Amino acid sequence: MTVARRLAALETSLGPTKRVLLWLDEAQSFGSLEAYVDSLLDQPPEAFPINRLAREAASAARTEVKRPADAVDEAVRRALRATVFRFELVIRINVVAHEMVDREALIYAALAGQLAILVNEERTGRRSDPAYSRRMAECRDVAAERVVELLAAQEARSIAEQRYLDGCTALFPDGIGQWAEQLRLAQELAVMAGRIAELDGVAPAAPTDPGAFARRAAVLAADIVEPARSSALEKLDEGRDALRIATSWLRSKRQPRLAARDTDALLSVPTP
Repeated sequence: MTVARRLAALETSLGPTKRVLLWLDEAQSFGSLEAYVDSLLDQPPEAFPINRLAREAASAARTEVKRPADAVDEAVRRALRATVFRFELVIRINVVAHEMVDREALIYAALAGQLAILVNEERTGRRSDPAYSRRMAECRDVAAERVVELLAAQEARSIAEQRYLDGCTALFPDGIGQWAEQLRLAQELAVMAGRIAELDGVAPAAPTDPGAFARRAAVLAADIVEPARSSALEKLDEGRDALRIATSWLRSKRQPRLAARDTDALLSVPTP
């Protein structure tokens, strides 16, 4: 068997997840999503990853299911849905992570500046100032909340990757580094704020809800998965289903009671 035939046989044997992961490994070798996109600018449309993946998925489905015609059509539809969804999921994971890092960097700068202003006062005087205690408690609590939010977003990403990408990391190398650095800075600031508040006699923070972290991670996981599903269906001209998913997701954002559902419940809508 020639190399070309072996490659063709491999392509037809791949399922949607393996197919997308093979592409992801190729894309991540560029180091960043930006560099990868730049590499595609001079390529013809048929070489774009979503077009290539869809073409390969449809071809594999037709090879696997040869008849009757309606069964072939259904197999192709399922393969396209599953493949394009996972592609969209990878893109959304990277976009959401980059946006969050940028946002958290601004929050970090604001909190660090506020903390510097607070501790600039002479210690004896500030310890006797109720306004200082209130502001210091707020700074400490917000700093701790940002760490929890970053960790919850990290867990949400892991939930999506475990469920739909065989646990493989969707972030590009530069995104992994930026995320780790922002988390480190946020953790250092939270520890510093907490220690200063303790030394200055600020009242301890209120106890946290043990289940809050899991609930928040579940909500953030749905915020990754559901838009990716809707976007995939939209690209496949299945606008009615895309609208249904998008509407359901947006409705959940307006109903706080949904935040109490566990991860499986939030992600229970069948995904190809």
